[in-house]
Amino acid sequence: MGWTKRSYDVLHNWPDVSKRPHVKRVLRADGLDNVVAVLESAKHLGVWYQITREAAEAVGVDIIEQSAVEAEAELSAAAAALGRKGGSVRSEAKTKAVRENAKLGGWPKGRPRKSRE
Repeated sequence: MGWTKRSYDVLHNWPDVSKRPHVKRVLRADGLDNVVAVLESAKHLGVWYQITREAAEAVGVDIIEQSAVEAEAELSAAAAALGRKGGSVRSEAKTKAVRENAKLGGWPKGRPRKSRE
């Protein structure tokens, strides 16, 4: 077989030692046993980096762009989840700050708010 979108995507998880068994399974399923052997015998991540470049050339620009869009969406979802979690935290300091701001009477009249765009 050879490089597929799935093998290209999973290759980026190689530096995470806990994910290596999964990476190996996917690469072997795509017939990339030689890549697994090279990665396992590598003494540094420079070899992995070179293989990722070769994989990128093999899969082409369309697959790379699609993978980047998917990775960005995952990262955005994770950041949104962290933001929701952090915004929902109630602490004494936050409660105090809200009360102090409320004493000021809200937004000043005649001063436009910043646009959300």
